[in-house]
Amino acid sequence: MTVELETSAHVDLTDLLPLSDSREWHRAACRGDPNHDAWFPYPSQDFEYARGVCAGCPIRDTCGEFAARTGQSGVWGGHEFDRGRMIRP
Repeated sequence: MTVELETSAHVDLTDLLPLSDSREWHRAACRGDPNHDAWFPYPSQDFEYARGVCAGCPIRDTCGEFAARTGQSGVWGGHEFDRGRMIRP
């Protein structure tokens, strides 16, 4: 996912994640993905798209663990989370 900041700079979703959690975020399959709505689907549109991208991701497990531990919502590690609770495996 890419977020547009007020300065018009583009930041990848993975750039917003704390590097202290894992030094592997730069390897995330979602890095630079243009389908922004797929990562934070409501109600669950494009879940299959995001899950497909996650399927081959080298940090899939770390990503899902991060979401559960930090209360994230959206698609993380190929699973859909709502405030850190997995709602769809």
